[in-house]
Amino acid sequence: MSKNTRNLIISSLVLGLGILLILIGNSLASTESTILKNQVVDNLSFENATLEYANNVSVFKVEVTNDNTEAYNLKYIEINFKDSSDKVSKLIGYIGEVIASGETREITASIDKDITDSVSLEYSIIK
Repeated sequence: MSKNTRNLIISSLVLGLGILLILIGNSLASTESTILKNQVVDNLSFENATLEYANNVSVFKVEVTNDNTEAYNLKYIEINFKDSSDKVSKLIGYIGEVIASGETREITASIDKDITDSVSLEYSIIK
């Protein structure tokens, strides 16, 4: 085998491995972004959601914006994470007051278990 052929094979293998690693990384990133995607419920926008697990606690944060033309009064938001066996972990995001039209609030909720492997996320507004 010539030196040029060997270098071409090695270069092709390195390029193929690099592409494979990029595809795997994108697949893992898209799984999280699919679960934490932006949603609109009753003209409330839920954006920039994050979910982290540390010290045996999952902490969820999301920005909630009132896209209604008038102020919005609600008690709290149920944040429902469902795992692959359809078991639901329910978190409560408390607001408890009026959100003005166009106003954004950050909601933080936590639970003492790892829910980072959840397959879906749904919000329920409790007025």
